[in-house]
Amino acid sequence: MRGTMNPTLAVHALICLLSWLHPSPTNVPRLRELTMIAADIGQTDATPEEAELLVAVCAHESNCHVRAVGDGGLSRGAWQVRGRDVSARSALAKLRWSMRACGGLDIYAGCGGCGRCPAGLLESLVDPTLPRR
Repeated sequence: MRGTMNPTLAVHALICLLSWLHPSPTNVPRLRELTMIAADIGQTDATPEEAELLVAVCAHESNCHVRAVGDGGLSRGAWQVRGRDVSARSALAKLRWSMRACGGLDIYAGCGGCGRCPAGLLESLVDPTLPRR
C-alpha cells in the first residue's frame, strides 16, 4: 500500500538526485525517471537524512535507473532490492534494518562487515539456494 505523498520530501529527494547525477536538461525521459524516484521517496516516512541516504544508495547501486537488474537477475530496481517489492519503502526498510543491525558500519549490505550477524544470515542473503532468514 502506498503512503501519503510528502511533497517537501519528494522535492528534497529530487534536488538531491539532480545535484548528484547532473542529468541533461534536454533528456526528458531521464528527468521523468528521476522525478518518479523522488515521488517514490516522497511516499515513504523517511526523514530528510534517510531520503538523502536513499538517493546515495540509488546512485551507487543503479545510477538511479528504475529498470536496473543486477546480481544475476536477483536484484532489481533503482535500489537493487531483492524480492517483489522494489520500491523506496522496501529500500528504506532495508536501510533501517542495516543501521539497527550494524550501526552504519555496513550500510545497506546488512551485517557483512560488522560481525554482529546471526549465524547464516549473510549467507542466506547472498546465496539464492539457501532459505531467507
